[in-house]
Amino acid sequence: MAPRRVLILIGQLARGGAERQVHELARRLPRDRFVPTVATFEAGGHYQPLLEAAGVEVAVIAKDGWREAMAPARLAALMRSRGIDLVHAFLFPANWRAVLSGKLAGGRPTLCAVRSTGVWMNSRHRMMDRMALRRADAVVANAPAVRDDLIARAGVDPGRVRVILNGVDSDLFHPAGLGRDAVEVSGGHPAIGFVGSLREAKDPRLFMGIARLVAERLPAARFTIVGDGPLRGALERLASEGALAGRVRFLGERNDIPDLMRGLDVLAVTSLREGCCNAILEAMASGVAVAATAVGGNPDLVRPGVDGLLFPHGDAAGGADAVLALLTDGARASVLRASALARARERFSVEAMVRETSALYEELS
Repeated sequence: MAPRRVLILIGQLARGGAERQVHELARRLPRDRFVPTVATFEAGGHYQPLLEAAGVEVAVIAKDGWREAMAPARLAALMRSRGIDLVHAFLFPANWRAVLSGKLAGGRPTLCAVRSTGVWMNSRHRMMDRMALRRADAVVANAPAVRDDLIARAGVDPGRVRVILNGVDSDLFHPAGLGRDAVEVSGGHPAIGFVGSLREAKDPRLFMGIARLVAERLPAARFTIVGDGPLRGALERLASEGALAGRVRFLGERNDIPDLMRGLDVLAVTSLREGCCNAILEAMASGVAVAATAVGGNPDLVRPGVDGLLFPHGDAAGGADAVLALLTDGARASVLRASALARARERFSVEAMVRETSALYEELS
C-alpha cells in the first residue's frame, strides 16, 4: 500500500514546545508508511529550515490581513493538490482551521492536538474551540489532565480523546559525561534555571519571586533564564533589585539548550498552565532536579517526592522551599534525580510518541 500523505498544521515554527514536537514527529515518521507535509501560517522560524533539511516539505499559508478569510480555502486547495489523506493540527489557531479546511477538501480525516488546559480562552475562543474539537475525528491530549479538561470544558466524547505524551530525545538530553558536557552557567555556584518563553503562561515573575527568596537565604545561589518574550524588560528590572542584583543571567533564545540544561542544579518551572511540559521532560532526562508548579499535566510527569518537588502556583515561598530543599539535601536530590531519569527514559521517549501517533494515523486513515 502506498504511504499515507499527512498534513501537519501549526500556527508558526518558532521555538516552542508544540513546535519542537512537530519537528520531531515530522522528521521521524516512517517514510514507508507516511509522507508528511508541514503547513504553517508564518514563514521562517527556528524549525522551518531544520524540517526542510530533513526532507520535509514546509508550506506557508499566510493568513494576515485580507488573506485571513481565504486561509481555509487555501489550506483545502493544498490538501487536494498534495493528495492529503489525513490532517493533524496542533493548537487552537490551527485546530479550527484544519477542521473547516478538511470539510472543504472533501472530508479528510482530521486530528486536533490540544496541549494545555483551556483556562486562557475567552468566550469566543471557547465557542470556536468546542465546535472544532467536537467535529474532529479524534483529539490528542498530551497529558491525562488535558484529556480531563477537554471532556469537561469542551464536551468532547471521551472515546475520541487519546493521550499521547510528549517525547524527549535522549540522544540530546542526557546527563553530563556521555559525550557532551554541561555549559557552565553559574561560575561554580548553585545554579537554578528557568527555561521557556517569557510570557504570562509560564509566569516568569513567579520565578523571580522564588529567586529573590532563595537568594536571601542562600547568597551563593545564581539564576539563569533561558528564553525570550514580552516580559523580559520587566524581569530585568526585577533582577537589578535587592538580593538578586548581579545574580541573574538572561541568555535569551539559545541553540544549545541540552548543554545549558546539564549546567543546572535545579530547573524551576513556574507555569500557570501546562500540558506535558517539555522543559520538565528535558530536565528529567538530563539528570537535573525539578521543582515545578502543581498545575495541568505537571503532576503526571513529576510524582511529588519521587521524581521531584511540586508547589502551588502563586506560592513563591513554597517554590523557594522546594528549590532550597533540592540544593541543600544532596542525598534526597540524588534519589529524586535518579528516579526522574529512569522515568523519562521509560515513559517519555520520542520514539514512543512517534510510534503511538503513527498507530493513530493508521487507525483514522
